[in-house]
Parts: sequence; structure tokens; C-alpha cells
Amino acid sequence: MKVGAVAMKKSKRVMRRSILSCLYSHLQDAYGLEYPEESFVQGPVSMQDIDALLAFKSDPRLDELRGALDRLERGTFGQCLACKEPMDPALLEADPTHRLCPACEQFYSHVMTREIRLPMSPLR
Repeated sequence: MKVGAVAMKKSKRVMRRSILSCLYSHLQDAYGLEYPEESFVQGPVSMQDIDALLAFKSDPRLDELRGALDRLERGTFGQCLACKEPMDPALLEADPTHRLCPACEQFYSHVMTREIRLPMSPLR
């Protein structure tokens, strides 16, 4: 195994723990999760376990954190969904649910908030 691959696996492990820590905190705060934090964050919690915990919870933050775990498993975590460039690790450390780099986020935010003017329909 290459040195870079070892570093990547370690980095993936660290990011998974970071995402699970955010997920645990949210589940505890919002739903009163009664599960030992260390076992949840450090233990062998599978994606099936997580899906079972989230099965009947409709919560945008949980969806974002689940999406971050999915991207991590697929190998696309930390890559901007729009431009496909790597994102700043500090940005992901602060909030692992970021999906867009700051430049793309600003661009799409502007596009979504810009007033769209449609021509009036001649229907009468």
C-alpha cells in the first residue's frame, strides 16, 4: 500500500469520526439519544445502524450529515459538487456538510436569489 493511500485512509477515518461526532451531538440535542458517545463515534457503527437511527426522523441537518457520510463512502467527500475541485480542509473541519466550495456557493447563491423576470403571457 502506498504512503498516500495510508494517509488517505487515516484522513477518511478522522473525517468519519468528525461527521459521526456532529451527528451524535445533533441526535442527542434534538432527540435525546441515549447511546454512549464513544461507542457511537469511535465504535464500529455501520451505515445500516445509522439508517435505522434516522429512519423515522425528518430533519434537514440529519439529511446533510447522512449525505456527508455517503460522500465519504463514495470517495467524493471534500470535492465541490459543482466544479469538482478539492475544498479547503479547514472549511470541512468547521462543518463537514459543505458540498460547494466558497466560489461556487457564492455563484449559486447569487443565481438563486436573483430576481427572474418572465415575459407576460399574452393569454386572455
